[in-house]
Amino acid sequence: MIHVFGHLNPDSDTVCTAYMTARWLTLKGQDAHAFRLGELNRETDYIFRHAGLTPPPLLDYSLAGKDVWLVDFSEPAQGPASLNESNVVGIIDHHRLGGLITQLPPEVWIKPVGSSATLLWQLMTPTFRREVSPSEAILLLAAVLSDTVALRSPTTTDDDHQAVDELCTLAKVEREDFIRDLLTAKTDIVGLSAEELLNKDSKMFDISGNKVLVAQLELYSLTQAEPLIDELILAMEKRVTTSGAGLVVLMLTDISTECSRLYFAGPAFADNTPCTIAGMLSRKKQLLPWLHTRLNPIAS
Repeated sequence: MIHVFGHLNPDSDTVCTAYMTARWLTLKGQDAHAFRLGELNRETDYIFRHAGLTPPPLLDYSLAGKDVWLVDFSEPAQGPASLNESNVVGIIDHHRLGGLITQLPPEVWIKPVGSSATLLWQLMTPTFRREVSPSEAILLLAAVLSDTVALRSPTTTDDDHQAVDELCTLAKVEREDFIRDLLTAKTDIVGLSAEELLNKDSKMFDISGNKVLVAQLELYSLTQAEPLIDELILAMEKRVTTSGAGLVVLMLTDISTECSRLYFAGPAFADNTPCTIAGMLSRKKQLLPWLHTRLNPIAS
């Protein structure tokens, strides 16, 4: 059996595309099952409820000796502890290669598009696409729209626009209504603790030899997080100790004004003063290069 899953602290692209990758592999005659490596966030829960589908179960056992297919990541630090003991047979991703070492040559599909779901949709031949139900199309559509912030992120490509057009037709949804409801679920933080918010969408990276944890919160307005800022900073400082990270970054992204407010904790930066950067929406394409230039003086 092939275990299909995405990164820890999963977002919608990770869970939805893992589900559909397992479906695609099954259509190709392989025994594949999707899993998740954490609890569903509110947006992903909304997507599966809207589609009327059951989310993948939580993966809670060792992968030693098991075949796995990675979705939406290839950095070992973003996967389960037993990942290095598994046999990676495939990867579908839209991020940088992250130092993964495999036992045997895997099937690897990586492309600089806005979401893993876009790439998976492109990999599906017309024969396979005819097997995708409207409910399953909702998963792929929502994953693309979520990861590209409704096609507004700088990571968005023509491929993403084409995928959304095709998937909207297949999913039989009204585009603007669907986007509105999706973004409402995406930016809902009411009742969540600082720790829950920090875990909502966080990833570990190695940047210029520094272990860096980046947590992103996408909001309709930065004012949503203001009452929790002190608690969030305390949670970040605690995470520095528990994770061993040299830097923890909280990226509060205002999708209405298209800017991000950055908070820092940890010894990697001499100055942890918060800053606001206009036009910054993408962790992958904008924040990581920004961090790289500051953590690597030679690069700057």
